[in-house]
Formats: sequence, structure tokens, C-alpha cells
Amino acid sequence: MNKPLLLFAALALTTLATAQFPYSATVLNEYYLPLDGATALDLEIGWDDPEVQIPLEFPLDIDGTGSAGILAIGGTGEMLMNTTETGLLNVLWPISLDIMDIGAVEAEEFSTINYQTTGESPNRILKVEWDNCGLYEEVSLGTAENRLNFQTWIYESGDIIEFRFGPNTLNADSLPIEFLSSGVILGFDYDYYDGTFYTASGDASAPDWSLTDDFYQWYYSGANLSGVPVEGTVYRFGPVANIADLAEDGPSFITYPNPAVGSAWIQNGPESAEFQVFDATGRNVHTFFLGAGRQSQLPSNNWEAGTYTVRSMAPSGRRSTVRLIVN
Repeated sequence: MNKPLLLFAALALTTLATAQFPYSATVLNEYYLPLDGATALDLEIGWDDPEVQIPLEFPLDIDGTGSAGILAIGGTGEMLMNTTETGLLNVLWPISLDIMDIGAVEAEEFSTINYQTTGESPNRILKVEWDNCGLYEEVSLGTAENRLNFQTWIYESGDIIEFRFGPNTLNADSLPIEFLSSGVILGFDYDYYDGTFYTASGDASAPDWSLTDDFYQWYYSGANLSGVPVEGTVYRFGPVANIADLAEDGPSFITYPNPAVGSAWIQNGPESAEFQVFDATGRNVHTFFLGAGRQSQLPSNNWEAGTYTVRSMAPSGRRSTVRLIVN
């Protein structure tokens, strides 16, 4: 079994899954600033695969449960992070690289994991930083040519998550792995590899974001990032609208992400309904039935780029229409 598969099983802390995937990603460019006055985790020189905990001082409603308390870093070095209570595993995954302390082979250089909480309630931000890190594949062989720096920011206000990438010396030719991605995974069951995977692939500066509940299709698809995002790149995950927040006279369902690259999802409201999807010419490209409160994946990865009209009709006669943009 490949190492990225093992890292999921290594994390036994868990949290509850959500019916609707709550995030949509955007890409920003901002100056990367190393943390000033942060707390360094107490790790041994030469650390690899650390399993440590960072206090999360405010609730993070990543999956609708409002869980708080512990932010855990663990697994086999891919720097997985998860908010946990009971149930299934939630994962914040900045970059799928096996990070290791270069201090294992360097005489005067070290890699650290630091954190700090800035601001005042209700606008605090927990910032976690991986500073001057090397790759296990190199360090284990006695060299440490490559360097990687990145941060994860978790916002108290708005439940926003950001992956911020700093200076690195990695390029596509120097990456010693076949799998490279970044994203958020919710409701992961490490016994059965079930969950919802929202991950990046393609050009790291303007990636495609795909949403799927098929682990094996995602992992073995070969849809990787072209390389580690360059310094200043920010992947921001912001909440999408909740079906419960829709006005009574508005649409009775949500499509997300919207705009979509690859597969889009639909979350139905309180009534079962028949759905039809029409392209810009008025041609029906997809028809299906969806029960009350259920969600389904649309085959939009097979559609041409453009604007689509999604219509629903419930047995009560209520009709709703939503425009879906497919890039």
C-alpha cells in the first residue's frame, strides 16, 4: 500500500461528516510572511512523522458541528491536520509531501513547526507554520537539497481556511513522488476509505478543484498538481451557502462549487424533486430524481464549458431554477 494511504489509517482521531460539502476554493496572491514570535512545537531533532496537538481556542464549523479544542498533526509526515470530536475524520491537507527535519543531516540547520493565535475574539486566526522543511525521500538518504515553507490559517470569523505557500526550491522534476495534491477532506472513514474529497490538480497557480466521494477514483486518477505552489500563492476555502439559509421564495436547492471545474454537486432542499439540466442552447443534457435533503454529483466534467440551467419540479408543484457555470 502506498504511503499516502497509510497516513489516513494512522490518524485515529475523528469527527462528524456533513451532508453538504461546505467549502469552495479560490486562489489568491499575497506576500508570505514568516510567523513572528510563534510557539515552536517541542520536536526532537531529525523529526519525521510527528504526531502532536495544537490547541484550537475557538470553534471551527468545518463540518456543521462547530467542533473545537484540538488541532492534531499526525500520520506519516504529509502534514495532515484535523479537527476532531467523534465520528469520521476531517482533514486539512496543505500539500501531500512527506516532510522531515533537515536537522537529521544538516549540522546547523533545522526544520520547525510553529503556531500562534493572532487577533482578538471574534476575529482570531490560528496560524500554523512549517518552516525550512526537507523531504523524507532526500533526508533519509543523507542529503537535504530541497526546502519547503507553508502555513495554514484558520479564521474564527467566517470559518475560513487558508493554505499559504512560502519560498520553496521544489520543481516538478525534483519531486520524488507520483502523487501531489492539496485540499480538504471531510467525513473520511479510514476503515473503508469513504469520504468527500475536495482537492486541487493541474497548474498549481490556477488549479482545477474537484469534488468526489470516490476515494480510489480520486487517488488513482493521476490528476496531480503540476508542482508545489510558488511563493505568495494562497488557497482559500470559504463557506458556501447552506440549504437551510435559503429564502422560502428562492431556489429550493444549491449547486456547488459554482462556478465548477470538473464535477459539480447538487444539494436538495425539503422536497423530493425531478431535476433537469439544460445547456445554453436549451438542450436537455441530464435528468434525474433526488430525494428530500439528498445530494448528488452532476456529470459536469463531461460537459462543455458554459452556463447551464438547472431546474427542479417537486410533486407539490414548486419549481426552482439555478444557473450553473462550468469552466
